[in-house]
Amino acid sequence: MKRYVYKKGFTVTELAICVLIIGILAAISVSYYGRFIERMRIAEADTVIGSAIPAQEHVFLRSQHYTRAWHKLDSAPVMVREAKATNDYSNGLENTIFYTRGGMLSGTPNAGFAISFETDATNRWFAVAKRVGHGGYSYSLIRPFDSNITVCVPDWTNQKDIEMCMDYMGVDTADELTDNPMAAEASN
Repeated sequence: MKRYVYKKGFTVTELAICVLIIGILAAISVSYYGRFIERMRIAEADTVIGSAIPAQEHVFLRSQHYTRAWHKLDSAPVMVREAKATNDYSNGLENTIFYTRGGMLSGTPNAGFAISFETDATNRWFAVAKRVGHGGYSYSLIRPFDSNITVCVPDWTNQKDIEMCMDYMGVDTADELTDNPMAAEASN
């Protein structure tokens, strides 16, 4: 009489299928995770812009002009309440640029946004958040002081920018993206 001994465990085929499934799920989740992180960065920049513009209006009421310096705003982020070289890309004494995600490290910005106040040819003021750092993005978020709509302006040579701006603006095709409000005013 033969006795059969059943061994518990997995076959190589079963293990290979499990590894394959885990690899596919990991590849998909990494893609979604990157988009999720980028959306969080956009939300942070949009929030900073949303609080900076009313602060600019307060400056205007007091002095009849806007300012480019972040540390002159009443509701400036803590990092720019005093002039610091790590927060200013162009000139470290005036804090004309606020960096999200911790500013500059060794002359290179962290992945985030460089937010500044700019004017166009008609002297209309804008809050401009340019995507900086690693990650393959180079789009900008632009909001006129006289509007509550932030526009995403992609680098048209970068497909990742176009896709992120389409997602942010809630449109299905790149043709539906809003034009750069700074360029539109200058051309009129």
